[in-house]
Amino acid sequence: MRIELTPEQQAYITECQSFVDREIVPYADTFDQQEYTPSEMIRTLIEQGYLGSLIPQNKKPVLDLVTYGFLHQEIGRGCSSLRSLITVHDMVAHAILKWGNAQQREYWLPQLASGEKIAAFALTEPQAGSDARGIQTTATASGDMYKVTGQKHWTTYGQIADVFLVFAVTDDRPVALLIEKNTPGFTIQPMQGSMGVRASMLAQLHFDACMV
Repeated sequence: MRIELTPEQQAYITECQSFVDREIVPYADTFDQQEYTPSEMIRTLIEQGYLGSLIPQNKKPVLDLVTYGFLHQEIGRGCSSLRSLITVHDMVAHAILKWGNAQQREYWLPQLASGEKIAAFALTEPQAGSDARGIQTTATASGDMYKVTGQKHWTTYGQIADVFLVFAVTDDRPVALLIEKNTPGFTIQPMQGSMGVRASMLAQLHFDACMV
């Protein structure tokens, strides 16, 4: 099926292609070899408006999904690790936008839209992989809080994220919790030596009776 692009969509894609050729392609191999994404590169993505582009805000229009798909295609053409940063950051932002309460949306969405805070998606575990039905991280209700115990693996950009959308199970239902990196009982361990997307700064996450 052929997609007919509007002039505005085509202009955006052409600009993105030029950006990728100029700012990403020459450096992608270095990022991959070093298993690292420089903060300057992330800042450049933010300045271009490529991070948080699905979040409604005053400074820029929200991308339609077709254009957003082409954005991922082009960033991924240059460096799939950077593409994965956009993916996980925006997945968390979209989850907050759709399912978060008013206080969470008011607090987090402006920071995620501006890139002031980086978000990561924490589902995958050593035994379950990314099968949400098999995860073993637990969240035990304690008053108006949860006590979280367990671990996550291969968390994309987990080394640098400020907030994590963490999936866990309770006695009667699964839950998704926003956990900030400096929460007591929460530790982050870098992972290295992956076979692909090596600049995506993977991390193991450990929760030891972490109160949320």
